[in-house]
Amino acid sequence: MCSTCSRAFGGWLAGCGAATAVISAVGQTILMMTSHGDVARLLYGIVVMLPPSAAVFIITCLLTAIPTVIVVWFTEEFHIRAAGFFACAGAAIGALCITVLLRSPAVWTSGLVCLFVVAGFVAGLTYWFVMCELAAGEDSM
Repeated sequence: MCSTCSRAFGGWLAGCGAATAVISAVGQTILMMTSHGDVARLLYGIVVMLPPSAAVFIITCLLTAIPTVIVVWFTEEFHIRAAGFFACAGAAIGALCITVLLRSPAVWTSGLVCLFVVAGFVAGLTYWFVMCELAAGEDSM
């Protein structure tokens, strides 16, 4: 049971990192497009984007902790190991998080929900991958 908890925790952190990467990539893409080939401006923008990316990671961890515990408990209880399930659960958690973060119906029509659904989808797949890799590593020992 303890190894399952540590694998789940590692998978959750990796998923939060993956979601942060997806969300931060949008900002980095906008930065690249607006730098117009100026490398110094691009590097400055990357440095400036580090604190917001760290904040996104922390907020992602805080908002997803309880929903992830529920999903992990559910999957352990019913022995669910399907990548599609984790990806869909991550997408649902992403939609839930942006809905909680920005309590406005306009968020659903702005396209911002799509970004968080994609980030959650990637986070769910990352969680599944890390869980599989950590389980395989424990089995080979």
